[in-house]
Amino acid sequence: MLAQKNSGPGPEVINGATRLFSGLADLDYKPGYNNHTYFQYLSNNKNDIFLLGTYHPEEIFDKYIIQVVGKGFTVVNHPSEIYRIPDAHECIDGNLPLRLVLDIDARQKPDPINPGLPSLDTNKISCEDLLSRILIACADILNSDLNHFIPLNAFTLASSSNTDKCSWHIVYSYVHFIDYRDLRGFVEKVANRVGKPYSEFIDLGLYKSRFSLRLLGSAKGDRVKRPAMSSVKEGYRELEDYLVQPKWDASEIWPRTFSSEKPEKEKFQLIEDETTLSKGASLVIAKYE
Repeated sequence: MLAQKNSGPGPEVINGATRLFSGLADLDYKPGYNNHTYFQYLSNNKNDIFLLGTYHPEEIFDKYIIQVVGKGFTVVNHPSEIYRIPDAHECIDGNLPLRLVLDIDARQKPDPINPGLPSLDTNKISCEDLLSRILIACADILNSDLNHFIPLNAFTLASSSNTDKCSWHIVYSYVHFIDYRDLRGFVEKVANRVGKPYSEFIDLGLYKSRFSLRLLGSAKGDRVKRPAMSSVKEGYRELEDYLVQPKWDASEIWPRTFSSEKPEKEKFQLIEDETTLSKGASLVIAKYE
């Protein structure tokens, strides 16, 4: 199943892309409710113990730093250790190479509190139409700009959707963007390609020097993030297949293509936002990966 290069996608490609988002599966991992030590802070805090002040860098360079909302930061050897723990997130250092990831988040119905927010019903589009357009645009741009031809079923797809929300993560695991700036530039190009109203449901604000994404198997309320059945059938049955920065991944790193920004030196500082990772983690990971 391939995206077409020189013309708009035909019905066969569109239908094939739509089918990829049909149905969710469960991976064969047991819930990981082992005891973990949590730290409220990741980096320097004069009033409390912090994670990076407790471990030597060499102790955690090959481990995952995880944030669990309401508990704090912890370190695990493998994401399976916290499988199905609610509100668990992979902490991502955007200044290091990372996989292609798109976060699609769309309300089905208008928000009664904020009626100005976009919704699928208001724009008279379906979740399937939204997702297939974005997926095809990703493959087409990678093909045209990087000469990288991708079958649509090579993307790993995961969702925490329910009847009220169309919420999906799209990941491509075989190569890496050089940093979050280039990935953000790519996603902005995808957004421009699909145009409004479809682009309004792509989270363009996700890509920062530090950000996080919910882990597979983790729930927010009653919405559990699960892999698409199509991805599991294609052989993507490991938790690492759905991570943005897995350890010991020797995939090719694309040269900077979609941005002209150069990394700037940042001061060591405390970051407490639940969707960011402190500079301290960046220094540790950058030094030892």
